[in-house]
Amino acid sequence: MLLKLQNAGTSPSLDDTESVNMLSTFRFICLILIGIRFVIPSGTTWADEPFYESEVIFEPSEELHGHTHASTIVECPNGDLRVVWYENGPNLPAPRYYNDAHDKNDNVRISGSRKAKNSTSWETPFVMSDTFGTADNNPTMVIDTEGKLWLFHSTMLGVPKWTWGSSMVRYKISSDYDQPGPPNWEFSELLIPHPVGIAEVVEQTAKELDSNKIRDAYGLSKIQADAFLNQMREAAIDPMQVKFGWMPRVHPLIRSDGTLVLPLSNENFEIPMMAMTNDFGRSWTYSNPVPGLGLLQPTLVEFPNGNISAFFRNGDPRARIKRSHSTDGGMTWTVPELTDRLHPGGGIEALLLKNGNLVLAYNNKETGPRDKLAISISTDQGRTWKWTRQLEDTPNGRFDYPSIIQSKDGLLHVSYSYLLGTIKHVTFNEAWVREGSE
Repeated sequence: MLLKLQNAGTSPSLDDTESVNMLSTFRFICLILIGIRFVIPSGTTWADEPFYESEVIFEPSEELHGHTHASTIVECPNGDLRVVWYENGPNLPAPRYYNDAHDKNDNVRISGSRKAKNSTSWETPFVMSDTFGTADNNPTMVIDTEGKLWLFHSTMLGVPKWTWGSSMVRYKISSDYDQPGPPNWEFSELLIPHPVGIAEVVEQTAKELDSNKIRDAYGLSKIQADAFLNQMREAAIDPMQVKFGWMPRVHPLIRSDGTLVLPLSNENFEIPMMAMTNDFGRSWTYSNPVPGLGLLQPTLVEFPNGNISAFFRNGDPRARIKRSHSTDGGMTWTVPELTDRLHPGGGIEALLLKNGNLVLAYNNKETGPRDKLAISISTDQGRTWKWTRQLEDTPNGRFDYPSIIQSKDGLLHVSYSYLLGTIKHVTFNEAWVREGSE
């Protein structure tokens, strides 16, 4: 029905009044729909348009930071974004200090940057933590239930002869990080894990390697398997190898009851274990080791029923991501099983979204180089993966160690190593992944 305009000073006719009412109703409905479009978080409404944008934290042609790798991204309570990574600082004088292996140099430090809310650029990078004269690696961050920012990273004491296996875990806490530059740290401490059960995991693996089928899957002869197991048995009774070698990598999980769960793995055994605190770092408890060797850098998700799944980087020649489950808050774990997600042995991270979907960031190929980086989305808690889209796909490039968060507006943010010369930050929504799914 067309709206009939009346002469000034006259009242609309009955038909015209109906027309005005219908138009007003139509406008009201449109306003409601527009409001829904902007209120419902991204990834949860049919009205979303695909969205994607990308940027690098700093231009490597303008700023040299050496070997730049292993980032983590967080959103702060005020809407700022922060990213950390490890990089090379200035060389230290040889021969006292070691300078020959990039990510294992004695000058490796933890650096970061901040992108203030509504800003269009990242701040000039700054140092977040630097243990003078030795290598700091694999940083990760999380914001706890009190709004405090935690930084975890490893410090390697034995470079160059004993590298990852000589790691110790350090952590810092700040409640003052809204300003430009690094946070003001109010607490700093070492985390010395107390694992129980490493030898039992080695013996369980020995039973598995008695099977010709399992040895064949790993490409091991009986002689090779026995030699490997003897090496692991000797390490399991060496307190230095049991206490050292623990490293973080991906975000800690803030469990539904507020407990902070830090996923760790030991580089001397490639066995993961979780460190937990429910008193903001004053004391720690530890899970049983995950029952398997060859597992690194677990990434954790907690489902609405309280069950937790861990996905693992691993060196299994079958080239698939592995997964384990816990029904007791992460204290005990099932024997890890293969998923169907391709895996060349690179870093991964999983995240449960606000709408219940599960996302996984990973290198989706079976062998190196890590020149493909993908996002997969599951609507059934990872039993199947409905959509996959590439973040990077350039032959002979290197794009790895992704870190993923969902910001308060529903968008997904991934930071990752870009050609080992800078950190790339991409922002997108689920609609973008669905639109370009393979």
